Parts: sequence; structure tokens; C-alpha cells
Amino acid sequence: MELQLAIGLVWGHLNAYQHEPAYDLAMGCLQLWPGDPWLQLMCDYAAAELMEPVDQERLRALRTPENAQWVDLVLRRLQYRDPIAAGPATGNARP
Repeated sequence: MELQLAIGLVWGHLNAYQHEPAYDLAMGCLQLWPGDPWLQLMCDYAAAELMEPVDQERLRALRTPENAQWVDLVLRRLQYRDPIAAGPATGNARP
């Protein structure tokens, strides 16, 4: 129940384009629930918006059929910041 509330709070900040509070809250929540993929994805998205570092290898490892669009979104946001370092968002992207 508490995890669902935490995810909802982070999501609310993201929906309001409040990336810094979303990032701070997600980072704190990940201390309590380090294995939650949804918190991690939202944290990575907020980090990309704030130009904070994102572990792209870990991000790609989180990909599942349910969250593939989230992973692709974060990778696209990272490409805006550094098009070369981010690489293609998906395996079928062309240079």
C-alpha cells in the first residue's frame, strides 16, 4: 500500500512537470524499495529531464513488454541531451 502511494506521488509530480521534486522523491523512495522497476523508471525519466546521470545499461535491463515504452521515452530524452552517448532508443532505429 505504501509503495503504491509513493509511486502515485512521484507520478503526480511528473504529470505536473515538477521534475526536480519527482527526482528527489523517487531517489528517496528507491532507498526503501530499491528493486521497484516503476520507481526506477520514473526516477530515470526525471533524471533525464534534469540532465542528471542515468545508468543506461540498468535502464535497458529493466525493459519488459509492459514498460518498453517508458524505457524508450527515457532513452529519447537522453538523446536530446547527448545524441551520440545515448545511442538508438530501440534495436531497430536507423542512424
